[in-house]
Amino acid sequence: MEVAATRQHAHQNTAYHCLLAYYKLGYFKQHLAHVFNKSERTLSNWIKTYEQTGVFQRAKRTSERTFSRTWLLSYYSDHPLAYLDKYQAAFTRAHHIAISKTSVWRIIHEEGLTWKVLERRAMHIKEKDVFGFVEELSYVD
Repeated sequence: MEVAATRQHAHQNTAYHCLLAYYKLGYFKQHLAHVFNKSERTLSNWIKTYEQTGVFQRAKRTSERTFSRTWLLSYYSDHPLAYLDKYQAAFTRAHHIAISKTSVWRIIHEEGLTWKVLERRAMHIKEKDVFGFVEELSYVD
């Protein structure tokens, strides 16, 4: 067995098959610990959890979002050509909460805002400013 597969959380299928072998096939914990490359304590925890809750999967934890996605997206629309570290620093200054560049990138991409979209939007804004300026100059003469 590869070393990379040890010391990690077991997939839910592993726990399921282990519990199946324990309850239905009658294998001992020592044998299952060897077969599944897990400690007997881990198997005992799986069995205890299954007997108490009737569920063999690990609990899924959902964390509350501690930051404002809308603030970040509005800041992004106001400053379309800044880099991720600038958004990260601005968010930290505004909310006094650390956020990773990866989280900033993920939030932006979940909204469909890619770099090309933002470049086009920025070019369009600049184009409108130039046309407005040219139009103002035409009235001066």
